[in-house]
Amino acid sequence: MPVFDLFETREAGTVSIVRFMQQIDDFSHRTTDLFEQLSRFVGDHECLKLVIDLRNTTYLPSSVLGVLVQLHNQGCEVHLANASDDVAEVMRVTQLNRLIHVNEVEVGPWDKVAGAELLRVPLVGYGLTCPECLHETLVDKHLLGKRATCTHCNESFSVTADAIREAEQIFATCPECHTQIRTQRGDLNVGMSCPQCDALIEIRVIV
Repeated sequence: MPVFDLFETREAGTVSIVRFMQQIDDFSHRTTDLFEQLSRFVGDHECLKLVIDLRNTTYLPSSVLGVLVQLHNQGCEVHLANASDDVAEVMRVTQLNRLIHVNEVEVGPWDKVAGAELLRVPLVGYGLTCPECLHETLVDKHLLGKRATCTHCNESFSVTADAIREAEQIFATCPECHTQIRTQRGDLNVGMSCPQCDALIEIRVIV
Protein backbone atom coordinates (compact mmCIF):
# COMPACT_ATOMS: atom_id res chain seq x y z
CA MET A 1 0.00 0.00 0.00
CA PRO A 2 1.64 3.25 -1.09
CA VAL A 3 2.13 6.10 1.37
CA PHE A 4 0.31 9.32 0.51
CA ASP A 5 1.81 12.24 2.38
CA LEU A 6 -0.35 15.02 0.88
CA PHE A 7 -3.74 13.73 1.98
CA GLU A 8 -5.38 11.28 4.34
CA THR A 9 -8.40 9.10 3.72
CA ARG A 10 -11.61 8.45 5.59
CA GLU A 11 -13.06 6.08 3.04
CA ALA A 12 -11.21 4.28 0.27
CA GLY A 13 -13.20 2.52 -2.43
CA THR A 14 -15.57 3.21 -5.29
CA VAL A 15 -16.61 6.31 -3.33
CA SER A 16 -13.64 7.77 -1.45
CA ILE A 17 -13.27 10.66 0.97
CA VAL A 18 -9.95 12.46 1.47
CA ARG A 19 -8.67 15.66 3.01
CA PHE A 20 -5.41 17.50 2.56
CA MET A 21 -2.79 17.02 5.28
CA GLN A 22 -0.80 20.21 4.70
CA GLN A 23 -1.57 23.90 4.47
CA ILE A 24 -2.84 24.50 0.98
CA ASP A 25 -0.17 27.07 0.18
CA ASP A 26 2.46 24.33 0.55
CA PHE A 27 1.05 22.64 -2.55
CA SER A 28 2.24 25.18 -5.13
CA HIS A 29 5.60 23.43 -5.58
CA ARG A 30 4.16 19.91 -5.31
CA THR A 31 1.39 20.00 -7.89
CA THR A 32 2.91 17.09 -9.81
CA ASP A 33 3.22 15.05 -6.61
CA LEU A 34 -0.39 15.82 -5.69
CA PHE A 35 -1.67 14.70 -9.09
CA GLU A 36 0.44 11.53 -9.05
CA GLN A 37 -0.65 10.60 -5.53
CA LEU A 38 -4.35 11.24 -6.16
CA SER A 39 -4.21 9.42 -9.51
CA ARG A 40 -2.50 6.43 -7.90
CA PHE A 41 -5.04 6.41 -5.07
CA VAL A 42 -7.97 6.58 -7.51
CA GLY A 43 -6.47 3.79 -9.60
CA ASP A 44 -5.61 1.53 -6.68
CA HIS A 45 -9.15 1.69 -5.30
CA GLU A 46 -10.99 1.84 -8.66
CA CYS A 47 -12.49 5.06 -7.33
CA LEU A 48 -15.36 6.45 -9.39
CA LYS A 49 -16.31 9.28 -7.03
CA LEU A 50 -13.68 11.24 -5.09
CA VAL A 51 -14.94 13.54 -2.31
CA ILE A 52 -12.42 16.09 -1.03
CA ASP A 53 -13.29 17.47 2.40
CA LEU A 54 -12.38 21.18 2.50
CA ARG A 55 -13.66 21.83 6.03
CA ASN A 56 -10.29 23.32 7.09
CA THR A 57 -9.40 24.83 3.71
CA THR A 58 -10.48 28.38 2.90
CA TYR A 59 -9.24 28.60 -0.68
CA LEU A 60 -7.84 26.48 -3.52
CA PRO A 61 -4.94 27.75 -5.65
CA SER A 62 -5.26 27.42 -9.40
CA SER A 63 -2.60 24.69 -9.43
CA VAL A 64 -4.76 22.46 -7.23
CA LEU A 65 -7.86 23.25 -9.29
CA GLY A 66 -5.89 22.14 -12.33
CA VAL A 67 -5.17 18.80 -10.65
CA LEU A 68 -8.87 18.29 -9.92
CA VAL A 69 -9.78 19.05 -13.53
CA GLN A 70 -7.20 16.48 -14.67
CA LEU A 71 -8.80 13.87 -12.44
CA HIS A 72 -12.20 14.74 -13.90
CA ASN A 73 -10.79 14.37 -17.41
CA GLN A 74 -9.54 10.90 -16.47
CA GLY A 75 -13.10 9.83 -15.66
CA CYS A 76 -13.23 10.36 -11.90
CA GLU A 77 -16.27 12.23 -10.54
CA VAL A 78 -14.78 14.88 -8.24
CA HIS A 79 -16.74 16.46 -5.37
CA LEU A 80 -15.76 19.26 -3.01
CA ALA A 81 -17.46 18.98 0.38
CA ASN A 82 -17.60 21.72 3.02
CA ALA A 83 -16.21 24.24 0.52
CA SER A 84 -16.08 27.81 1.82
CA ASP A 85 -18.18 30.55 0.25
CA ASP A 86 -15.03 31.92 -1.41
CA VAL A 87 -14.16 28.56 -2.95
CA ALA A 88 -17.75 28.04 -4.11
CA GLU A 89 -17.77 31.52 -5.70
CA VAL A 90 -14.48 30.86 -7.52
CA MET A 91 -15.88 27.59 -8.86
CA ARG A 92 -19.02 29.39 -10.04
CA VAL A 93 -17.25 32.33 -11.67
CA THR A 94 -14.75 30.10 -13.48
CA GLN A 95 -17.59 27.70 -14.38
CA LEU A 96 -15.52 24.84 -12.98
CA ASN A 97 -18.64 23.81 -11.08
CA ARG A 98 -19.75 22.33 -14.41
CA LEU A 99 -16.93 19.81 -14.05
CA ILE A 100 -16.49 19.54 -10.29
CA HIS A 101 -19.42 19.16 -7.90
CA VAL A 102 -19.44 21.69 -5.05
CA ASN A 103 -21.16 21.08 -1.69
CA GLU A 104 -23.54 18.49 -3.12
CA VAL A 105 -22.58 15.85 -0.53
CA GLU A 106 -22.24 16.04 3.24
CA VAL A 107 -19.13 15.01 5.12
CA GLY A 108 -19.20 15.33 8.90
CA PRO A 109 -16.30 16.38 11.16
CA TRP A 110 -13.41 13.99 11.70
CA ASP A 111 -13.95 14.08 15.46
CA LYS A 112 -11.81 13.07 18.39
CA VAL A 113 -13.70 10.93 20.87
CA ALA A 114 -12.22 9.61 24.13
CA GLY A 115 -8.72 10.22 22.84
CA ALA A 116 -9.29 8.42 19.54
CA GLU A 117 -10.35 9.70 16.16
CA LEU A 118 -13.97 8.93 15.36
CA LEU A 119 -14.16 8.31 11.64
CA ARG A 120 -17.58 9.00 10.18
CA VAL A 121 -17.80 6.37 7.48
CA PRO A 122 -20.27 6.48 4.59
CA LEU A 123 -22.81 3.71 4.25
CA VAL A 124 -21.89 1.54 1.25
CA GLY A 125 -25.06 -0.44 0.80
CA TYR A 126 -27.78 -2.67 2.16
CA GLY A 127 -28.32 -6.40 2.45
CA LEU A 128 -31.39 -7.13 0.33
CA THR A 129 -33.16 -10.46 -0.07
CA CYS A 130 -33.15 -11.78 -3.62
CA PRO A 131 -36.79 -12.52 -4.61
CA GLU A 132 -35.66 -15.54 -6.65
CA CYS A 133 -33.41 -17.51 -4.26
CA LEU A 134 -34.12 -15.64 -1.00
CA HIS A 135 -30.41 -15.24 -0.30
CA GLU A 136 -29.09 -11.90 0.95
CA THR A 137 -26.93 -9.89 -1.42
CA LEU A 138 -25.11 -6.59 -0.92
CA VAL A 139 -26.71 -3.83 -2.99
CA ASP A 140 -24.97 -0.48 -3.47
CA LYS A 141 -26.94 2.41 -1.99
CA HIS A 142 -26.87 4.26 -5.33
CA LEU A 143 -28.88 1.52 -7.09
CA LEU A 144 -32.26 2.70 -5.81
CA GLY A 145 -34.69 2.58 -8.73
CA LYS A 146 -32.31 0.42 -10.78
CA ARG A 147 -31.59 -3.31 -10.99
CA ALA A 148 -29.13 -5.35 -8.97
CA THR A 149 -27.70 -8.81 -9.60
CA CYS A 150 -27.88 -11.46 -6.90
CA THR A 151 -24.41 -12.71 -5.98
CA HIS A 152 -25.84 -16.17 -5.27
CA CYS A 153 -28.08 -17.02 -8.25
CA ASN A 154 -27.07 -14.23 -10.68
CA GLU A 155 -30.71 -13.23 -11.27
CA SER A 156 -31.41 -9.51 -11.50
CA PHE A 157 -34.09 -7.76 -9.48
CA SER A 158 -35.42 -4.23 -8.95
CA VAL A 159 -34.07 -2.20 -6.02
CA THR A 160 -37.12 -0.50 -4.55
CA ALA A 161 -37.48 2.03 -1.77
CA ASP A 162 -39.54 -0.50 0.20
CA ALA A 163 -36.78 -3.12 -0.06
CA ILE A 164 -34.19 -0.64 1.23
CA ARG A 165 -36.47 0.46 4.08
CA GLU A 166 -36.97 -3.17 5.12
CA ALA A 167 -33.26 -4.09 4.92
CA GLU A 168 -31.95 -5.14 8.33
CA GLN A 169 -28.28 -5.36 7.35
CA ILE A 170 -26.04 -2.47 6.28
CA PHE A 171 -22.50 -2.46 4.93
CA ALA A 172 -19.54 -0.10 5.11
CA THR A 173 -15.78 -0.24 4.59
CA CYS A 174 -13.28 0.52 7.35
CA PRO A 175 -11.07 3.43 6.20
CA GLU A 176 -8.12 2.09 8.20
CA CYS A 177 -7.88 -1.59 7.21
CA HIS A 178 -10.40 -1.60 4.29
CA THR A 179 -12.33 -4.52 5.81
CA GLN A 180 -15.96 -4.77 4.77
CA ILE A 181 -18.14 -4.25 7.84
CA ARG A 182 -21.57 -5.84 8.01
CA THR A 183 -23.82 -4.79 10.86
CA GLN A 184 -27.40 -4.10 11.89
CA ARG A 185 -29.33 -1.12 10.55
CA GLY A 186 -29.77 0.07 14.15
CA ASP A 187 -26.00 0.70 14.28
CA LEU A 188 -26.31 3.71 11.94
CA ASN A 189 -24.99 6.88 13.64
CA VAL A 190 -23.65 4.84 16.57
CA GLY A 191 -19.94 4.73 17.48
CA MET A 192 -18.48 1.25 17.07
CA SER A 193 -15.13 -0.46 16.64
CA CYS A 194 -14.00 -2.12 13.42
CA PRO A 195 -13.97 -5.87 14.15
CA GLN A 196 -10.67 -6.22 12.31
CA CYS A 197 -8.50 -3.27 13.44
CA ASP A 198 -10.52 -1.68 16.29
CA ALA A 199 -10.66 1.72 14.57
CA LEU A 200 -13.45 3.83 16.08
CA ILE A 201 -16.03 4.46 13.38
CA GLU A 202 -19.57 5.73 12.95
CA ILE A 203 -21.52 4.62 9.88
CA ARG A 204 -23.63 7.42 8.45
CA VAL A 205 -25.50 8.20 5.26
CA ILE A 206 -23.13 11.03 4.34
CA VAL A 207 -22.44 10.51 0.66
